[in-house]
Amino acid sequence: MYTKERSIKKVETWSNGNAKIDKIIQESQIQWIPYDDIYATKYIIDSEYYTFHLARLRNYMIDEREYRGVVALKELKDNRNDILEFIKEIKNNSSYSYCFAKFFGISKNPFTKNYIIVMESCRNTSHNCLSDIFRNVKWHSKIYSLQEIIRGLNALHRNNLIHCDLHSRNILIIDREKFELTVNIDPDLCKLANDLILNPDNKNNNVYGSIPYLPPEVLRGNAFTKKGDIYSFGGIMYEAATGNQPFSDQAHDTYLMIDICNGVRPKVPDMMLNFIPKCYLDTMYQCWDDDPSKRPTTDELSDIIYLWKSSNIYEEFKYVESNKKRMNKSHKKKLLRSFYNFHPQSCYISRNIYTLYELKNSLEDIKSGKCADPNLYTCGMESSK
Repeated sequence: MYTKERSIKKVETWSNGNAKIDKIIQESQIQWIPYDDIYATKYIIDSEYYTFHLARLRNYMIDEREYRGVVALKELKDNRNDILEFIKEIKNNSSYSYCFAKFFGISKNPFTKNYIIVMESCRNTSHNCLSDIFRNVKWHSKIYSLQEIIRGLNALHRNNLIHCDLHSRNILIIDREKFELTVNIDPDLCKLANDLILNPDNKNNNVYGSIPYLPPEVLRGNAFTKKGDIYSFGGIMYEAATGNQPFSDQAHDTYLMIDICNGVRPKVPDMMLNFIPKCYLDTMYQCWDDDPSKRPTTDELSDIIYLWKSSNIYEEFKYVESNKKRMNKSHKKKLLRSFYNFHPQSCYISRNIYTLYELKNSLEDIKSGKCADPNLYTCGMESSK
């Protein structure tokens, strides 16, 4: 069987030809997973930094039991520096690892020579069951879920880390029946607040993420801050309340980025307003404030959400719950149809986005059609939902 002791022994006798990486892997006691023990590999998507697959492992043990679940494989395109940075983050973040996606170990593709990060799979993400949440889960469970997300985000912010890519596909559902969840955080994507790299003009030319969840200041080319994570959390609040993803009926392109920077926010359908408390909507829109300084902190959001369930405010949630129960059949059918109203060029996978700062000299050509919009999602649309 594949145990930690067996893993360490393998690492001690194994070499990838880079003594520095060998030494760090051995010192960190990171589990080495032989490439031959990875099987049933399924390609999912290719990003700027890595190729993403789902797979299964042979003989992998967790708590003395063989792990039979699906794992995520992230094959890094830079086979030297990225793996060192990832290992450093694993070591630095071990004290609050409960809010990270579970890290199983490292492997190496013998054909490409690239390292592979083996992590907990996010196939069962909050996005995959949000419509179920809206139809079947009561507000107290939704409040609990938001509280858990803020708990994970708060752990990052207190350690001066920024998530930078928070959306529903990064929220892992641990138990659908009990609706237990955790924030799925890739340690290689999180950044120390003082480690974010800008160009000489103190601007970003591009950003990695999904346009509907990216804050306007980041779309303009400014640095990602903790308050940017709060804006992204507003998008998750929108999904939990409506069962729809933000801007699902629009193309996710440079035009949408301009709209967001001009103050446009996802619209709550009129037919759903009777099912969402005003205090909830007020908090969601505060998270979406164009001025980052006016957005709440994770500590403030923790206090707000706690009050929702532990004070008289909860009566508002009970009242809107009763409104949903009284909904007639035609209203229910109309509501269900709205869950499947996706624009063919909407995209909810994280990808490289050119900021408006980068496109400042070509915006007029994009608007006139003289050049293509580099931010328009045009391929692999079956994977974008």
